[in-house]
Amino acid sequence: MARLLIILFATILLGGCQMLGPDDDSSKRDRTYPEAFGYPDAILHDLLDGNHPAGSYDLTVFVVRISECPPDFACLVADHILVAGSPHTDSPALMIGAEKPSQFELDEDFVLSIEVFTEAFPESNQVQYVRLVGYSEVN
Repeated sequence: MARLLIILFATILLGGCQMLGPDDDSSKRDRTYPEAFGYPDAILHDLLDGNHPAGSYDLTVFVVRISECPPDFACLVADHILVAGSPHTDSPALMIGAEKPSQFELDEDFVLSIEVFTEAFPESNQVQYVRLVGYSEVN
């Protein structure tokens, strides 16, 4: 029995803490970021290849995955969103570190104001770390 519990616990830890947010839409949509800043446009392909210059940019993309650790849990992967050029694609997605990712809607397009660093994303094999600093919904 103890062995089964250890295996279950290890599986939960290795799987990360992913949830799509609370069922209550009002708390889900509470913003923690300002509107997009109007920075120069970033190029998604260059970000995915790790060839984008460091700096502040706006990126128009679709949110294709939301990963948020529940309160009072120790998760292996930092809170983030995965974004792509299309909502329904098999192409690689870009991981962007974000506070309270559940404020985003899946498969919706956003203009994200981001900071691009030359260092790698700590918990992934992504070449460049990208951090969210603001966003706007695309109407």
